[in-house]
Formats: sequence, C-alpha cells, structure tokens
Amino acid sequence: MAERLKILHVASWYPSEVHRSLGNFVERHVEAVARVCDVEVWAPIPVGGGAASVAKLKGVNGEEVHEMDGRSWTVRRLYHEATKPQLLGVARLVASEAVRMDWKPDVVHLHVAYPAGAAAVAWAKKWGVPVVLTEHWTAYHDLGALPWWRRRVVKDVVKGVDVLCPVSADLGEAVKRAVPKAKAAVRVVPNVVDTARFKPAEPELLAGVPVGATRRRMEGRGIERVLHVSSLDEDQKNITGLLSALAAAMTERDALRATFVGGEKAHVDGYRSWVAERGLSERIAFTGPLGADDVVKHMQTHDVLVLNSRRENFPCVIPEAWACGIPVMSTDVGGIREHLSPGLSERGFLLPAGAGDAEWIAALEAVNGTTWDADALRAYADSQFSVVAVGAAYEAVYREVLGH
Repeated sequence: MAERLKILHVASWYPSEVHRSLGNFVERHVEAVARVCDVEVWAPIPVGGGAASVAKLKGVNGEEVHEMDGRSWTVRRLYHEATKPQLLGVARLVASEAVRMDWKPDVVHLHVAYPAGAAAVAWAKKWGVPVVLTEHWTAYHDLGALPWWRRRVVKDVVKGVDVLCPVSADLGEAVKRAVPKAKAAVRVVPNVVDTARFKPAEPELLAGVPVGATRRRMEGRGIERVLHVSSLDEDQKNITGLLSALAAAMTERDALRATFVGGEKAHVDGYRSWVAERGLSERIAFTGPLGADDVVKHMQTHDVLVLNSRRENFPCVIPEAWACGIPVMSTDVGGIREHLSPGLSERGFLLPAGAGDAEWIAALEAVNGTTWDADALRAYADSQFSVVAVGAAYEAVYREVLGH
C-alpha cells in the first residue's frame, strides 16, 4: 500500500468566527483529502477591530484539531488585522508558520489564488514541492473588473502552480482565457456533497407527510412542490424571474407550491411583498437561511429543485438534490451542463439561459410527466461528488504531479 502523502492546504477562504460560511466548500475538500492523506490547514483571516479583536479570535478557534477514522489534522486560522496591503500581512503569517513547521509537505494545495496564493507559491518553491490550485472564484469570467494590482497577483499565482483543479470545466476555460500564459495541467475536481447527510428519506419517515417526492413517485402524482435553495441574490440568481415563471405556472396548476430557502432578511422581505401583491402567499413560502439538516428535510419532501441563475460555476445544491433523489431544473449557465444535459434528461431539465415564463411552464409540464429514478440520481451524486470520490480524485492529482 502506498505511503500516505503529506498535504499542506493553504486556504484564501475558510470558515471562521469572522465569516462562518465563507469557504465551507474548501473545508469539505480538506475533509475529503484527510481520508487518504495526512493534512494540515493554514487559513489567513483578516479581522477588523484592531489587535484586541485578533487576540480574542485566536483564543476562540485559532487552532483546531479534527479527528476522523482514527487520524487527526490541524486547522490553523491565522487571524490578523485587516490592514492594507493585505498581501504583506498574509505573507508574514505564512512565513511564521513555515518557520515553525517541523515537517515538509509533499504537495502544497492552495485554495483560491487571492490573497494567500503568492505566499503559498513562494514557500512551495523554497521547499521544492509542487503546488495544486483549487479554484472556485467566478472573478475569472471577468478578471478585467479587478484592480490592476490584484489581476497581476492572481495571474502570477496561476502561472506559478503545477496543476489547476477548477470545480468545473467551464471555470477552467475561464481561467485559461484570463491567464493564457499559464502552463498548469488542468484536472477538474468538483465540490463535495455529504452523501451520508443528503439522502432520500426512509419511506417510514414520510408516512405522516402529506406531500413529498418519494410518496409522489410511488403514487404517480407528478410534480407538486418545487424547491429553490440559494443566497437569493437577485443579480446572480434571478429570483424575480423565477417567481414570475412560477406565478404564471400556478395559474394553470392549482396544486403547484414552491419553497425558497436562504437569503438575507432584506431580500426575503422584498420577495414576500412581491408574492403577497399577487395573492400567492399561501402557495410560495420563504424560510430564510436554514442549517444543512433542515435543507435535507426540504429536499426530501419536495419534488424538484429549481434554479434560474444568470451565472454560476456548479452549485453544490444540484448534486445535493440528486443525492436526496430529486431531479433538478436549471438554466444553462456556467458548468451546469457538464452534469445536466440540455432539455429533458435522466437528471432533470436544462433550460436555455434567460428562459422566460413560457419556457419554464413547458419545462415544468415535461418534468411533471416524467418518472424519476431516485436510486439512479443518488448513485450519480455518490459516484461524482461524495467525500470518497473527491478524496480519491485529489490523491490521483497529487500522485500524478509527483510522478508516483
């Protein structure tokens, strides 16, 4: 059996006391890698409020030890004052950790090029080890919108890595367009879905539920409850466009209901007013933000997940829905078509980007008349996005770059 590799993760984004959800997908990637490699995480995190605030946060969760399957790894949140230039503060923190460290990694795994990338690449060169960059950042689709100095830093980082692992092929193409001189090999590795948590409900758990995907599939009742899960950001997610399409569909289908999960209070209140003005408050509900377990319950008791985005990479909620055994309806943006074929397919329905009310109504009718194989949907999510699948994909990348 091959010896476990030592992987140092340097994360520009990572959950912390400053922002508990920022980079949660990075955290899941780390957990996937920790199953097959020995890992440590360094996450530089800027803090407002001066030195006292930094000291307080360091005491709360500056360092955490995680355990899984009899192995442990350390997450070091490198809290520092949010001063400019940020790159200098990050470089000092990474240098202090590198000097302290009494082991040498086999690979430095950088998550998101800015702001931690320059320091990560520099230390990898000093150690003589390769750098793998996982990129989630949508900024590559319009890198020219960034300040010139940040563009320069990002381009230098991307040019300095050995392997680029975008979470979708579409994002990989965007990176290559933005940094045409990059020489890194490209290996797509998707985001992780916790398939142990996101799963279809057991039939006995739905016995008292009047509606839900599992019962409706068994009874041949079609689509009645649609679910949307996101930040509810209007600019990206086009919520008003989706509400308009659902309102139009509801005039033709009395049984149709919708639930929107997520969103800041200001967003949610505005959408509730829109719904109330059209007399649909009893048919379109908004929950606000929910924890993962409650999101699972909604996926288990709805029939289809719907997304109307203007732009995306590949949203985690799509494979989470498949893991729960429900199909997905989405607009054709970003990397979504890499897993969901245009039109009606075995995993849902992919509409054209910018689809209008009539296209949504027709798509809902097509989905309503289709029988879905929950086991096949889950099997696809498990094979592509599970902790085991993603951990194995990253180990293969590491061994490839090391020539093992």
